[in-house]
Amino acid sequence: MEAAIFIPDGDRFIPTDLARSPWGPHVLHGGPPAGLLARAVERANPDPAFHVARMTVDLFRPVPKAPLHVTTEFVREGRRIAVIEASLFADETEVSRASALLLRESEVDLPDAHLPPPPSLPGPDGIPTTGLSTMLTEGGAAPIPPMPGASGFHTTIEVRRIGGGLATAGHGTAWIRIPVPFIAGEEITPLVRVAATADFGNALGHIRAGDGIGFINADITLYLHRMPLGEWICLDSQSAGQPHGVGLVESMVHDERGPVGRVVQALLANRRERPTQA
Repeated sequence: MEAAIFIPDGDRFIPTDLARSPWGPHVLHGGPPAGLLARAVERANPDPAFHVARMTVDLFRPVPKAPLHVTTEFVREGRRIAVIEASLFADETEVSRASALLLRESEVDLPDAHLPPPPSLPGPDGIPTTGLSTMLTEGGAAPIPPMPGASGFHTTIEVRRIGGGLATAGHGTAWIRIPVPFIAGEEITPLVRVAATADFGNALGHIRAGDGIGFINADITLYLHRMPLGEWICLDSQSAGQPHGVGLVESMVHDERGPVGRVVQALLANRRERPTQA
């Protein structure tokens, strides 16, 4: 069996080790569940003229590394606007839910002033491939040792950083590629690719708080004015937080042709528990 993020098993999906989170070996990174929900939304949409303009993924609880299944429901099925909800379950427990807004495409003549700007960031070609934990400092790339045994989706992806690092905490820019199939035996679609990648905005725009405190994101809201082309997705991420422990990170999403949309994630301060000594 080829390496993949999920292995299909009837109507279930079996996560592999490539889907894991850095927070523990038995839970998944937020990207793979978002990708599964995006896949379900795509497959529930019977009309290719409808464009997924917005998808919000609510991460209710940690998604276990266990067989998962997805259900979908049309909330609205209009002539020009549709809304699809998709729910992700582990056994009978709903662990994540997505709401997708679909808009019917039509041909419109637009002046150049209203079109997205041309590419403003360097493309991925010629940039060294590093890990997500590699920070760019004034002296160049300086790797940060990964957490022991913390391989998973965040180490499976290929990353080519443009900017961001310890001196610019709260802002980071990088090209990201998923180098393996998302579902074994399937080609990854543009929507699944960008949905699974979007969760890394919080990693790139990380907030440096006090010792032992990190910020986790409770959702992923993705807006797309067109689908990305190619295998590389670029996130240009900027975060902001408040002393009451709530924040957000906003990421502009690019492909090699230019901007395609943006991601917004709500952040919550999360204190890592220290092991108690006997």
